[in-house]
Amino acid sequence: MQTKISTLKSQRSRLLSALASPTFVELGVGSSIGGNDANFVVVPILEKYSSSTRKPDSVRAQKVYKKLAEEDGVVVRYRGNEPGCQGCLRITVGTGEENGVVLRKLEEALKIM
Repeated sequence: MQTKISTLKSQRSRLLSALASPTFVELGVGSSIGGNDANFVVVPILEKYSSSTRKPDSVRAQKVYKKLAEEDGVVVRYRGNEPGCQGCLRITVGTGEENGVVLRKLEEALKIM
């Protein structure tokens, strides 16, 4: 059990670091919302075009969600309808390999959405 918890914590940190990297920030991933002590992270998907005042974009987030969850089989959930979560996706923390797939597929989706 301790090994699983340790793996979850390290993979969650890896996922959060990657999502906060310049690549994902430029593509429109906002800062993680809420505490990050679970087996998932919640991030807003921002407007596509770069500006200093990018806002969460629920329409874009839903498109990204549909691509990832319905077409690519990636475990994410759209949470944009919940209070305080405009434009948010909930991304499940997985193994190193699974997180690599999530990050690659998310980057691809953000580039075309």
